[in-house]
Amino acid sequence: MSLLVQIDQQLKEAMKKKDLERTSVLRLLKAAISYASIQKAHRELTDQEVIGVIAKEIKKREESIVEYEKAHRPELAEKEKVEIAVLKEFLPKPMSEEEMEELVKKVIEETQAKDKKDLGVVMKTALSQAGGRADGKKLQEIAKKYLN
Repeated sequence: MSLLVQIDQQLKEAMKKKDLERTSVLRLLKAAISYASIQKAHRELTDQEVIGVIAKEIKKREESIVEYEKAHRPELAEKEKVEIAVLKEFLPKPMSEEEMEELVKKVIEETQAKDKKDLGVVMKTALSQAGGRADGKKLQEIAKKYLN
């Protein structure tokens, strides 16, 4: 079952249960997916592209949490955390640190990277192979460690 279908089903269930918070998050997600579809010349997005949209929405909320906490607005930060939890339900299981290290080693070997100048190539390849299952910052830390 495609991710878009799963999101639609979850939205319908949330609406039936009158779960306003979940309904709101899923509607915002559907809007973000529609916007991404328009940018892609009105074609239906693949699951991988939908995962990218979800990750982007999570990142927005994580940045908002930091700002809300700086502004001493814990109630708004908490709301963002709840939204992140709903969005994370649609992401694939994240890679473990060991899996990320293996991926980085393999990519360094494939790309024949030697030092930090090759970090961009390693990161681009590793992120595409991870398929949305790895945190970019953590991958970068691991890649820097092996490229020194």
